[in-house]
Formats: sequence, structure tokens, C-alpha cells
Amino acid sequence: MNKRFRCVIAGWLLLMLCACTGGTDEPHIRYYRLASGQSENYLANQACQRFCDMVRRETDGAIQILPSFDNELGTDASALEQCVYGGIDFVRTPISSAAAYAPQLAALQLPYEYTSDKHLFRVLDGAVGQQVMASLEDKGLTGLSYFYAGYRCFFTTGKAITSLDDMKDLRLGTEDSSQMKQVIPMWGAETVTLPPDEIALALRTDRIDGAESTLPTYVDSGYYQLAPYWTYDRHSYNADVLVASSETWETFSQEEQTIIERCAAEAASWQRDHWQSAEVRAMLHASRSGCYMALLDEEQAEKFRAAVQPIYEHLSDAQKEVVQAVQALADSD
Repeated sequence: MNKRFRCVIAGWLLLMLCACTGGTDEPHIRYYRLASGQSENYLANQACQRFCDMVRRETDGAIQILPSFDNELGTDASALEQCVYGGIDFVRTPISSAAAYAPQLAALQLPYEYTSDKHLFRVLDGAVGQQVMASLEDKGLTGLSYFYAGYRCFFTTGKAITSLDDMKDLRLGTEDSSQMKQVIPMWGAETVTLPPDEIALALRTDRIDGAESTLPTYVDSGYYQLAPYWTYDRHSYNADVLVASSETWETFSQEEQTIIERCAAEAASWQRDHWQSAEVRAMLHASRSGCYMALLDEEQAEKFRAAVQPIYEHLSDAQKEVVQAVQALADSD
């Protein structure tokens, strides 16, 4: 009886020990936060979700990055500030916002700087893009990858913009932090600064005559129903950056850093391929819905380009070096 009782006690103790330790083969799970604007359906945020999922799989669940969209953790500016101090671990943000911490990034987002999306990709994927991204490190941010954010064009309510003269006295909406706030008046139009969620209302109430956007946003946000004139002027090609808090980054092992960088690169590649498909779908949807899709010819594009040259003249020396490197990679044909 005593022997049987001792066996029961020993078995009970063994079970208790396993329950307390949770098993030695289970990984220690660490949780991190990722902040991003726009909804979860936005293509860049789908890429962010893929990034989080890949990191979880590649680390066997040890690193779990929890994404928050729709600015749940704050605006781009607020999220970046928190990221610098380690309050948020990862942020996906437009280059224009990140440029507040690394001014060289602003030199990648100038009007009429790129001749095509391929030109942009050569810059972002090569030494120029990597060197510029590395300038974030002094401010407590570690750059991981660039997400393609498409080319931006004008859309209007009354008529298409087909010449520089058509810009005269137009009221065009743009974000307060956007570089376009300074550029639009150079083309003869009036800038009306608005948060993104007020553009549609401003179009409905005739507060603005148009705005500028990417094709997927033009369709997804319903702007095409309010301003049916789209002009393919491609005045800027844009990108977002996925960054990590350097404070968080230093807690990862070298192997973990390599995994996270690889997952970020794969997510960016997936997003780029799907964005270009999304542009085609948006164009077809807008045109089939009755929108007028106008082309800006090369002669007029040159007039737009010449009008914004003062922007280039007021760059810092470091920014001018970036622009020269970008121009050296332009399409040859």
C-alpha cells in the first residue's frame, strides 16, 4: 500500500513539474507592435500582415509582431516618435513622414524626379536607397525595406488638366505635411491643406476643385465618383518605409535580425507586384465607370517640370548628392 501510495505521489509531482515548466521544448514567445495608417485592406497593410506572419513562421512562433492599422496607435508622426523611444517596435510610414528624422529621404520624393517606376526601383533597391535609409540610424530608427506607394496624379471635378494653364486658380487639396503644399502654387494653383479623411467631403461641398493621389486610392476612396477627371501627369513616384525601433532591434540576435530583414524584403516584393496589378484594375474600373483619363503630353510635362526647379535649388548639399545619384540611374531611352 505504501509503495503504491509513493508511486502515486511521484507521478503527481512529475505532472506538477511539467505543468510548471511548460515543457522545455516550447519557445519563449515575445510580442511586438507594428503601427500603420490606412485600413487593413490597404495593399501596404496586407504586406505588413504578411511580414508579421512570415516572421512568426520563420521563428517558430517565438517572435510575434501584432499589427495595428487605421492609425490606432497614432498618426504617422506620433507612431514614429514612439518608435524612436521604443514605445512602438515597427512602423510602416510614407517617406515624407520619415524624412523628418532623415532629411536625405526627402530627396527621394521630389516632383518629376523619376522617369518611370523602374527608375524608382533601381534607386530604392540599389546603393542609393540603402545609404539613404541608413541615415535613419542616427535618430534611433532601423530601416528594413521600402514599399512601393505608386505614382501620384491629379484628379479634378470640372475638367481634366491637360496643360499648365489649366492649373491656374484651381483649389487643390493636399495634406499639411506634404511637400505638395509648396509645389502646387508653383503651378499656379491654390493649396488647400486637409487631412486625408476630409478630401471626399471637400469635393462634395465644392471646397476644393480636386486633389492628387495614386490610382488605387482614387478608386478605393471613392474619389472617382466625385471628381471624374484623372490626368496621368505622374508628378511624383512615392514609397513607404518599414522601420524598426533601434532599441528593439538591438534585442534581437543576429540570426533573428537576418530572418526579419528577409521577411521584410519578401513582403516588399510581394507588395510591389500586387500594387502594379492594383493600378491596372483601378484604371479599368475608373474608365469603365465613366471617368475621363487624360494624358499630359511631353511638352506640357516639361513646363510642369521647369516650374518646380526652385525646389531642387534649395536642397541641402547632402540632398543634392542624392538627387545627382538618382539622376545617374535614370532610364536611358
